[in-house]
Amino acid sequence: MTKAKNPIQFLLVEPVAKTPYPPLGLMKISSMLKHDYPKCSVFSQVGCDIPPGLLYPKKIFITSLFTWDIKKVIDSVYFYRRAYPRSEIKVGGIAASLLPDYLEDRTGIKPHVGILSEAEKYSPDYSQSFGRKLNTSITYASRGCIRQCKFCNVKTLEPEFSVNDEWEKDVSEGLSAITFWDNNWLASPNFSKDIEKLQKLNKKVDFNQGLDARLFTDKKAKLLSSINIDPIRFAFDHISNEKAVVSAINLAKKYSSKEIRVYVLYNYDDTPEDFYYRINLLNKLKVLAFPMQFREPAEIGQKLPGPHWNTFLLRAVNLSLLFYYRKGMITKSRESFKKIYGTNAKQFVEKLYNIYRYDKTIKKSHN
Repeated sequence: MTKAKNPIQFLLVEPVAKTPYPPLGLMKISSMLKHDYPKCSVFSQVGCDIPPGLLYPKKIFITSLFTWDIKKVIDSVYFYRRAYPRSEIKVGGIAASLLPDYLEDRTGIKPHVGILSEAEKYSPDYSQSFGRKLNTSITYASRGCIRQCKFCNVKTLEPEFSVNDEWEKDVSEGLSAITFWDNNWLASPNFSKDIEKLQKLNKKVDFNQGLDARLFTDKKAKLLSSINIDPIRFAFDHISNEKAVVSAINLAKKYSSKEIRVYVLYNYDDTPEDFYYRINLLNKLKVLAFPMQFREPAEIGQKLPGPHWNTFLLRAVNLSLLFYYRKGMITKSRESFKKIYGTNAKQFVEKLYNIYRYDKTIKKSHN
């Protein structure tokens, strides 16, 4: 009697878990592997460890997210190379795509840059949740962006704008919501068709990366109100977008009572005074501002100040958000806003320095 061969095994690794969402790329790779190797076993792991039951994987797929965590990605490569010296290791994801030479120099592995096209056509394997309790499907109705913003890395990760005609195959019936990671869904020629699909699915919807206020029209606002989108997200990346952002907020309010959140980029080519003007405007419009600090892709965790900022002000902005803390957003309360940030740009900068000095004094008293 011959002994049965061990089933083919694969390992999916997320070196650092810093988001509520599991790595979509690895979830799609899992579905691809199970299709190509029907009797295979696919294991998943967060951090460096050996999952129970894993003997010797044929391939190990390691993803990456933030560039400042890339050392953990490198540590994972070395850990699994020592544990399984005969296994093929593949590395991809955002950080690997933005710093491919850095990663290759330190591991000898040439990472995959951008989307893994052969896995893209597969639906996510929601059994691979990487320890998260997931209540939402994850998908893209489009990839890429029609804009060429200098601060944005989408042009590296998804260089071509394209639509996904069959995104609904990514939606799990057992999950109550759908999260879209589109970079610019409003630019899609499929917008109306996507709305019809969402009406039929009748699930809560979140376009997590935000909507392009410059493309938000009365017609689109009305159509958007016909689905259960919550919250409605926009971006206020530059002062030149003020008119479009204000118009989009007013249109969203015209047709919907859902909460509005606005991403506010800072620490790029803006000044602290410019940043204050934008968050103050949003506060007056009674919407939530969601400050997003620009960070140059780098292999270190240091937060480098932009040309008009310094480390003291950046630290103070982060500290100020602790007073307002609701997932990093600034409160809609007008009085609270003025108390913390002041009534003009000059007061804003003064208050930030006061916050920084106070924090420094507290730290000294604890030492």
